[in-house]
Amino acid sequence: MGVVEQYSNEALFLLIKKMSERNDQVLDIVQLLMMSAEDGENNQKAILNGLSEIKQTTEEINSKMDIVLEKLNGLEREFTDLKKENRDLEQKITLMTAKLSKLDIQGEELEDYYALSQSLYSNWDELDVLTKKFIPLAEYLYSKLQKYDKPDYSPVILELCRAIENEFLLKIFRKYTLDLVARKGDKLDNFLATDRASYDLKDKTGQFVKAVSKAARTHKPEYTLGQMNTILSITGDSQVVAKSPLLKDFVNYLKDNTEVNNLLDSKYIKKINDIVNKYRNPSAHPEFMSLEKANECREIMPDRLDYLMECVFN
Repeated sequence: MGVVEQYSNEALFLLIKKMSERNDQVLDIVQLLMMSAEDGENNQKAILNGLSEIKQTTEEINSKMDIVLEKLNGLEREFTDLKKENRDLEQKITLMTAKLSKLDIQGEELEDYYALSQSLYSNWDELDVLTKKFIPLAEYLYSKLQKYDKPDYSPVILELCRAIENEFLLKIFRKYTLDLVARKGDKLDNFLATDRASYDLKDKTGQFVKAVSKAARTHKPEYTLGQMNTILSITGDSQVVAKSPLLKDFVNYLKDNTEVNNLLDSKYIKKINDIVNKYRNPSAHPEFMSLEKANECREIMPDRLDYLMECVFN
């Protein structure tokens, strides 16, 4: 006795529905199939013909899921290995973000997460194109990692931190550094001499001086979020700024190109410092970052980025 003869149409629908519970897309096909099929023999033929379509769709979805899980498994193994390496924190984060950059996620897989991200950020249109890739990828990873038992959410947190790092770099530090190099020209070394020579300033502005000097050669300013946060924090120390020609020049630039009082507000600087110390840096430590930490980072990031966009002049 065939399937159609053994079960009524209603019973067959319930059976297929139960088989399809794991996938809403498959269930939608079943429902459309039952609604469109005619009574009697035509109904039975429509159901049987549709079974092959359901099977094919299920296989395609399962195949895509297998590929996604394989990518995430590989990423988790690489992150675990990097966290255990005997490297300093910034080197680990650099290598981890490089792994994330190589994660091959097709555009169509991120479409829904792009729309979600756009809805979360008030100043989305002001963000750089790379930032608009980092945030949806973070949301995508956030969804997929929840399918694992006790996953490490470091990739989610690092992608969100890359987003705000990219905006600080492009909107403020890259522009300032290239402007300074262009203004000082072959007199740049003389300009930086005081910061280089001063023992009191070495631990304060040393990284800033190195970044500017390197950019003069490469024309490609490079700063980490931690470095940029440190520099912004130092601008709040009037005694240090008074001794440093570089910091004085930087503050003057900020006065002309940003809402400087808001940007350098101590409360906002502390919030960025918290991103670095509570989320970004711990993501390179051996222990896993929890779902709770990922949720905290996802919750605060829109406010931090939107605030930054309101501080900079286009």
